[in-house]
Amino acid sequence: MIDTSRINKQQDVLLVSDFNIDDVIVQVKDKVKTLTTQLVSGTYVEAFDQIIIITDQPFNQNLRQMYFGMLKKEGQLSIYETTEQGSVLGESSIEFMMVGFVDITTPTIPPYKSVLIATKPSWNVNQSESIQLPAASNPWASVQDTGARLNENELISETDKNSKPSTQLDDCEVGKTKKACKNCTCGRAEEEESEAAASKPKLTKDMIENPGANSSCGNCSLGDAFRCGGCPYRGLPSFKVGEKISLPDDFLVDDI
Repeated sequence: MIDTSRINKQQDVLLVSDFNIDDVIVQVKDKVKTLTTQLVSGTYVEAFDQIIIITDQPFNQNLRQMYFGMLKKEGQLSIYETTEQGSVLGESSIEFMMVGFVDITTPTIPPYKSVLIATKPSWNVNQSESIQLPAASNPWASVQDTGARLNENELISETDKNSKPSTQLDDCEVGKTKKACKNCTCGRAEEEESEAAASKPKLTKDMIENPGANSSCGNCSLGDAFRCGGCPYRGLPSFKVGEKISLPDDFLVDDI
């Protein structure tokens, strides 16, 4: 017995076997339009809706292309083998696919040892088919062009006009330590000068009366060549530690 679930009265069927299959012929003949069991000379191109092959020998793989051409579009090829010796039917799906078959299955249908069912597609092999791509949407299609131009001044508010971009001083990067460059324009040079002026100790009357008494470096009395950059005694003559420095009475008075 074979699978006749896809056989109907509108089909032309070819039944091929290398041994007596009278029982199968009886099973099939009343369910089809025409049943052919022997091929005669002639050309069979897309002549059958079903081709059923029942064999006790391994299927001849060289006949795949011939049976493909004999099937109508969407026709079905069913191969039933009664022997396992030398059979490769269960491993031949790729070979049938290369011929053009689709929907290839290898179901288990007792008492057959190997079964393969394949379908011829509804399209022609190597046929190209045009496809309709969806039209690209235009996001600006719904925007109405009135032709009016925008006044760019209206895009800026009064707040925007009065705001100033934030500026960051200290863009002088010289060497490993930050130091104002020669032509500093970022304000670092002025900042360094104000810091130096603020950190420089001012000369007092007590420091003149008892000069060098609190010197931390010991060089205050030696003259400007030896004094620190922030030394309050810079600009004064050398002196002896503890001896009063003779200066004009208005020396400590600011000129301003």
